[in-house]
Amino acid sequence: MKQYPAKETVYYDNFRDFLNDAALRYGESPAVTCYNRKGEAHTRNYRQLKEDAFAFGEALCGAGLSGKHAALISENSQEWLTAWFGVAASGGVTVCIDIEHRDETIIAMAAQADAEILIVSPSMLFLGRRIVAENSNIKKLLVTGSDPDGQFEAMAQFTQRLLEEGSGREAMKLCRPKKEQTATIVYTSGTTSTAKPVMLSQHGILRNAGDSLTLLDSGKKVFNTLPLYHTYGFTCGVLCALIRGIEVGLSCDLKRMIQEMTYFKPNTVVAVPLIIEAIHKLAWSYIKNSCSGDAADRLMKLENFLGRPNRLMKEKVKKAFADTCLKDLEYILSGGAHLSEKVAQDLEHFGIVVLQGYGITECSPSISVNRNEDYRLDSVGLVLPSYEVRIVDDEIQVRGVPLMNGYYKQPELTAQSYDGEWFKTGDLGYLDKQGHVHITGRKKNLIVMKNGKKVAVEEMEEEMKKLPLVKEAMVYGAKSGISEDDVKIAVMVYPDQEAAKDMTSYEILEQLQEYVDRLNAQLPTYKQIQMVNIRDTEFERTSSNKIKRQLV
Repeated sequence: MKQYPAKETVYYDNFRDFLNDAALRYGESPAVTCYNRKGEAHTRNYRQLKEDAFAFGEALCGAGLSGKHAALISENSQEWLTAWFGVAASGGVTVCIDIEHRDETIIAMAAQADAEILIVSPSMLFLGRRIVAENSNIKKLLVTGSDPDGQFEAMAQFTQRLLEEGSGREAMKLCRPKKEQTATIVYTSGTTSTAKPVMLSQHGILRNAGDSLTLLDSGKKVFNTLPLYHTYGFTCGVLCALIRGIEVGLSCDLKRMIQEMTYFKPNTVVAVPLIIEAIHKLAWSYIKNSCSGDAADRLMKLENFLGRPNRLMKEKVKKAFADTCLKDLEYILSGGAHLSEKVAQDLEHFGIVVLQGYGITECSPSISVNRNEDYRLDSVGLVLPSYEVRIVDDEIQVRGVPLMNGYYKQPELTAQSYDGEWFKTGDLGYLDKQGHVHITGRKKNLIVMKNGKKVAVEEMEEEMKKLPLVKEAMVYGAKSGISEDDVKIAVMVYPDQEAAKDMTSYEILEQLQEYVDRLNAQLPTYKQIQMVNIRDTEFERTSSNKIKRQLV
């Protein structure tokens, strides 16, 4: 296997050092760009990024709130980053909460994490008021925009007022967060169990981002489609780029994402499979508008035969993508869930390389990343330098510096998640001879048969999704006897509405059953699907786009 040198990176002990150094290195270069509904760009450079964060940190010090837990309940915005970096630089802990949760869940999370500061966007102010009314621990509520009723102070107004008073200046100068100090509490998505409060350290997050850069090259402009309250969106979608002095385009509204991308013209997009599939569909529409879809199919097949993706399609793609959001797109960083290999292969023909990675919140979050030079579409990449990976009973276990500080105030749960120094990911997989990580399933999503055989549902779901009629599929173990082990393999399907528009429910079920019969003929008996159901609505998903299996 050819050896590639590690790409240049920088490591920091804490976010204060990172902000200082980034401002010195990149100064007036654009750091983060957002777009409003009119398409107007709002850009902060690296000097301003540091000044905004340090000003807010100083204000917190002046108000006697440094080192406190601050719950951040907001959509993506420049202010979100200012708040996060400001809290971290002043030695506090940001509690990152998914705004897609039910109100009661968000209220409970803020209380469980001992938040004393509440930072909310104008759209979440109604919930902020309720939290203040119900949680006596909250000492200050700040709004990233403004409160139309004037009851609560805007973050900018609070910062300006405290800076003018100057009471936090000396405290901020003296503040130097320790490297092992918790910077954030992030709640896991809770796909198969209740959400867990993960404590991530200053050094751990920065180490993880620095490690990723030893393998990745993202070009000059990176567009982050993901919520910042997820570690993948924050670390991979923003922090990695900022360490290298790259401009970040921040999607602040998924409904306007394509419009935002068109303005920004990224070289790299950071996304989850659901968004990548939308980009794939968009790319095909551009191709078909520019040339015949059949002609493109023939060229792609010939490229496959030659083993040279994008060799014959290059000029057609260039013409089709001109003046679109895909014009300069070279890479997509994929994580959070499994991406269909067919989607990645198509995009490769269009000159867009999908670099799949693997990680979980507890690992800050990345464990492995595909390298630009020798990427593999069937793998989630090479293990990062600060991590070691071992496989125990098919489960991936991880050891290394960026691992979490534990689950907040849950020592027993923390202890259960480790085997000595090794964190048990709950994911099933293996390492190949070249050191590439492969994911085969999720331990908790295993169907365990009475004879001891185990079925990884993700593997079966991928087979089902190869049928054009299937948009979404969930494989599960349906009870077929008295004991819990008496189960049969069942699949619930949400049909593709376009493919099924002229079909009756009976015809849909009949076609699905015919496909399942053909599939079963290729499978061992214990893996065969014995029951097929269809549903009228899409599956409910977590904010990281995983099916909420417990609700089905």
